[in-house]
Amino acid sequence: MSNPNNSERGTLSIISDALPKLKGTTQKVATFILNFPRETIDLTVTELSARAGVSEASIVRFAQSLGYSGFHALKIRLAEDIVSPMQIVHEDLKPDDTPATAVQKAMTVGLRSLEDTIRILDMAVLESAIQAICNARQIVLFASGNSIPIAMDLDFRLTKIGLSSRFSIDPTMQEMYASLATSEDVAVGISHTGSSKDTVHALELAKQRNARTICITNHSDAPLTRYGDLCLFTATRVSHFREERVDSNLAMLALTEAVYVGICIVRADEMMQAVSKTVRATEHRKY
Repeated sequence: MSNPNNSERGTLSIISDALPKLKGTTQKVATFILNFPRETIDLTVTELSARAGVSEASIVRFAQSLGYSGFHALKIRLAEDIVSPMQIVHEDLKPDDTPATAVQKAMTVGLRSLEDTIRILDMAVLESAIQAICNARQIVLFASGNSIPIAMDLDFRLTKIGLSSRFSIDPTMQEMYASLATSEDVAVGISHTGSSKDTVHALELAKQRNARTICITNHSDAPLTRYGDLCLFTATRVSHFREERVDSNLAMLALTEAVYVGICIVRADEMMQAVSKTVRATEHRKY
């Protein structure tokens, strides 16, 4: 079959054409998507697995059999088929919105994501995560894609206050860090979708090495949560098209900031000493 990215046919048409040839689990997946296309674009692979009564692997194989790289790619093409082009930029935008209205909508969505995250935040889990990091010999961070800046910021902050933190944007390095983790270490996986393969794999490796694991994600039943001893969740609406929405990044950044502030409170004396040293060491870089 030709690559759907280069095809003029819509995704629903491609699935409909393939349906008579499908059997078993792939037929179940196709039937669900054809019956509930708008609902499908709001589901994670784990959620679709439960709704369609098939395995996650079956869903991925189905998407790949149609020429897509995976379920995420299929969802993007499906969403492009059934909603207006303006919504690809932002789900709340309308074609007749003025620039001022568009800016107001974007800001409002960002504020709402922060308020919703505060409401669902489990403070007991947050406190446990803070304590685990404070007691760790070393903290290793895992992230990919648009979650990388969040991990880089947290790594910078933890290092500045004297904690031994490690992060690399290279997934191979992340795997090596994970494989060398011990029961004295804490591993933190950061992923808005909770479905980033590299991040999930790295956290799984760290858990196998008996490290204490923490996951920060937006989805309570995402694959990443299977390997988190402690799970912290943001509350942003699912984006049909892009993971780098401002509201999701704001919520993730705010949650890591909450973790950081909590650590500073617990380690107040050590934090002040470390900040004094790191600020003096880097002050020559500022005018």
